Amino acid sequence: MSLGPGGSASGAFLQPAASDPRVPVILRMRRGAGWFLTIAILSGINSLLEIFGAKIRFIFGLGITQLVDAIGHGGGQNGMFVPVAVDGIFIVMLILCSKWAKAGSPGAFLGGMIAYALDGVLLLLFSMWLDAAVHAYALYMIWQGYAAARELVQMQQAAQPGLSQPTLP
Repeated sequence: MSLGPGGSASGAFLQPAASDPRVPVILRMRRGAGWFLTIAILSGINSLLEIFGAKIRFIFGLGITQLVDAIGHGGGQNGMFVPVAVDGIFIVMLILCSKWAKAGSPGAFLGGMIAYALDGVLLLLFSMWLDAAVHAYALYMIWQGYAAARELVQMQQAAQPGLSQPTLP
């Protein structure tokens, strides 16, 4: 592959992808799935900040990890093992949702959205309105990815009846 005039890549291998109508749908799907990874990373950073006693946090993190960290922080240094383990479970769950959603799994989107919505309800119970509003925005963005994943499945089923899982370029 070489660069053509104007710095754009030229070559026959790029032409099918450029004209593939699935590309914008896949990009929307992956953008929505990327929110799971962002939330996981920021939740992990929030947990570390709580462990080290920092007075700041990211608003996109999970409410459940905040609650578990606060309970563990009250137990002193010895009480931090359980919160770290619980935080790790939720963070790994989000990372897996991101991975599977980026691969085109509508189920991963749904499972992750349900868990994140329940987390938002937890924030509402503690009257954390701004955090809950940010959860709602993130859920909307993830929903966009879910809708794109469903659209991709429909596009591919129309092209290849009987295909259950989308194939990505």
